[in-house]
Amino acid sequence: MRTAPEYSAYPRARKPDYSRWWAGGVVLLFLVIVSVGLRFTSSSFLGWEDTAWWAKGSVGLVYTLAIWPLAFVARVLYHSFASHNAYWYAKTTGQIQQDWWERHRQKVALMDAVLLGPSCSTRQHGQQLLSPDHQPPTPEANPEGPVIRLPHVSGADSAEREHQLARLLALQWDEQREKTEVLQPLCCYWQGSLSAWQVFVEQMTQCCPQLRLPESPEPWQGLRSLDSIIDRLQHAPDAIRVLCAGCQSTSPERDRLLPAGEAAVLWWLGPRGGVRFSRGEWFTTAEEELATVAQRALQQSKLEAPAPSCVSFSQPDIPELSIAGWNIEKSLQDANFGALAGLELMVASTLAAWHAEQHGKPCAWLANDPHHTLVLGVAEADESSQ
Repeated sequence: MRTAPEYSAYPRARKPDYSRWWAGGVVLLFLVIVSVGLRFTSSSFLGWEDTAWWAKGSVGLVYTLAIWPLAFVARVLYHSFASHNAYWYAKTTGQIQQDWWERHRQKVALMDAVLLGPSCSTRQHGQQLLSPDHQPPTPEANPEGPVIRLPHVSGADSAEREHQLARLLALQWDEQREKTEVLQPLCCYWQGSLSAWQVFVEQMTQCCPQLRLPESPEPWQGLRSLDSIIDRLQHAPDAIRVLCAGCQSTSPERDRLLPAGEAAVLWWLGPRGGVRFSRGEWFTTAEEELATVAQRALQQSKLEAPAPSCVSFSQPDIPELSIAGWNIEKSLQDANFGALAGLELMVASTLAAWHAEQHGKPCAWLANDPHHTLVLGVAEADESSQ
């Protein structure tokens, strides 16, 4: 979980007790007057033959009375300076915390998305995956373990299947995009092999010759990449875009709990104007409570209660995955996509974005991450379009 800055309270200086200070000053003044008066009184009248000790006492009281206002002023100044420091300490630390929360709550807009899966090739298909009436695909039997595959992708080799997925991803984007001016991406992120990226670039160039994509994209690193993209797009012009895409065809394994799945995702992200993704929160089993991390994710999106829906994948590292108020079981996508390794976050958040856009309500998502046990966040519909 991202840790918010916390500061201890500034040591509070006790306010001077003015009544005691003034009472002490009056007593000192009275003693000085009495001692001086006695100093000049005839010793014979008092019956004292040696008044040296009394003279010394009088001088001491006079010095004490002279020091008293200095001590009083010093005490008042100390309290004033301490109060001044406490005020600026509280103001500075409060501003640091406010700035942290402002950055923590920054978002990025999903301008366009493509999701290909065994039972999903369009946005309409994706929105139906969260319907209770949806029937997930039946896993195919395989000597090495069950698999869930796209019906129009052939072959047994995972690398070759990812090449076909990359080509289909570009074709589907070209089919659904608006044929207007093409915006060049500020940067590109890719989940998958470099060879699959090259196939993707080749097909994208054929579909849209004006588009210029790099030979080597930045690797998709889950929540870290999303965090970096949000930083890049803050205060950027509306026309700036970031391309994120990936293909995953998981090889079957007999010991895996879930069937081997496959999917392909494409995002065009911008500063504003579409469904908004938050930075999300991460969970590490050895350090935090999952309920605390979930609550922080709600705070990040300024939600007082959990979102009505949560698109999620089961997590083998957390067999009994449960968060109070989060409908994790209701929208599990294991049966629709199978095991997707590093593509879970993009698939879950894409479905959450479409659901939020369709219903006009926030939709949570939960998935694995290459650097954390799991990550979770909230997708929110664009307020300007409602």
